[in-house]
Amino acid sequence: MTGTGLLQPALRDCRTVADVLAVVAGAAGEPGARGDWIVTNPGWHESQLAEGRLPTRWELDSASPERPVFLGRGGHNVVLNTAAMRRLGLADDAVAPDGATYVRDERGLTGQIIGVVHIGALSSRLPDPRPGFDADAIRTAQRRYAEAGIVSVLDPGLTLPQIETYRELDRAGELRLRVGMLWRAPQAGSSVEDALELLGSGELKPEHRSDARLRFLGVKIGVDGGVETGFYREPYRRQDDPSHACGKAIHTAEEVVAICRAANRAGLPVGAHAVGDAGIDLALRAFAAADADSPIRDNRWTLIHMMYPRPDHWEIANRLGVGVTAQQPLLYALGGGFVDYIGERAQDIEPLAEYLRRSDLPVGGGSDSPVAPYAPLLGIASSVTRSTRSAGVLGPQWAISPEQALDMYTRGSAWSTFEDHLAGTLTPGKLADLVVLDGDPAGVDPTEIDSLGVRMTVASGAVVHDSTP
Repeated sequence: MTGTGLLQPALRDCRTVADVLAVVAGAAGEPGARGDWIVTNPGWHESQLAEGRLPTRWELDSASPERPVFLGRGGHNVVLNTAAMRRLGLADDAVAPDGATYVRDERGLTGQIIGVVHIGALSSRLPDPRPGFDADAIRTAQRRYAEAGIVSVLDPGLTLPQIETYRELDRAGELRLRVGMLWRAPQAGSSVEDALELLGSGELKPEHRSDARLRFLGVKIGVDGGVETGFYREPYRRQDDPSHACGKAIHTAEEVVAICRAANRAGLPVGAHAVGDAGIDLALRAFAAADADSPIRDNRWTLIHMMYPRPDHWEIANRLGVGVTAQQPLLYALGGGFVDYIGERAQDIEPLAEYLRRSDLPVGGGSDSPVAPYAPLLGIASSVTRSTRSAGVLGPQWAISPEQALDMYTRGSAWSTFEDHLAGTLTPGKLADLVVLDGDPAGVDPTEIDSLGVRMTVASGAVVHDSTP
């Protein structure tokens, strides 16, 4: 959840390792949400630092020698200090489980761990957040979203307790924006078998045909990782784990197929996180297996990210009726990392113009917050300019027009969340969703789009943000 990150120490403005350590040192002097653990916001990347690297455990020790530090970067990397390693039972001779990598140098474990499943298992061993933390996180996110001009969100990868917190806030009338929810399968610290059991229990019921403010839409599964953990057909230029030169899938092909088939039997759409082309291969094969049981075409299954598609993917996706949700802020925030890890192939990451040309269905626009900035105007600006935070312009041939980007973030996103009959366009009979800006995104210089101010946000006919004089 974005709100969780907003309540954690933020590293997005850090420009050196010393800046990161200063944030950690500051947090060490404040009470934490998880006991004495310091857990940072994962929305940053080492490519924004002058050193171009993550801090080591020994550097974190200098900032927090006593309190354990869980310094996440995205969803697929974490750096622990020595105190955290001790709490989690990780000695220098520890062997990483399948699907994970423990980074070492001549001194031993650096504290960096790669692999979302193992990181999730480790995070599940941290103390629970303080009572009310998730509710405060949702309230904070809703306020920030409204200030950015957002009226409807898809919150993927939720736990059952987080879903229940959303429901409690909805019953109390505290949700200001519309929310679609996806349950992550499997949950951190649990098994694929646990996920299959829940999917077969009938407890998770689809609500995507409802017009309610809060709806349970389906299931999210992670097929591969991100910048350095995506699964590709060809080897990485820079390899953290030479034994898996092309990266690796998070789950086996059989496990992904089993989850997709179980979700389909439960009537639940699946959104599959797939970054690399081999990851997309795996996701589409699993979708096809589910489709062979009963057609998925009308249930809006989606490829989340689809950052490195190949021509053969489009025939399969269109035949199955699979949509794409694109998160251009990811390329903006992580472009430097993609260049570092896959070299020239980074020029073809997130080819928006190809999505719009090759997909038979509307393409949704999003952010992947808290990993990347959530502001739609930043996503629209980067879609037009292909600018990144630290790697200049990547793939200018894939740029789209401001009008196309606006359509992606409105009509396209409404389609992907089953709201196209309610929202996405300003037409009679639809909800009154609108944003008042202090300039025209299609009329200003593209480099100025993300500098436009949001004066007012109206969601479902209610003013949820107003900064007008």
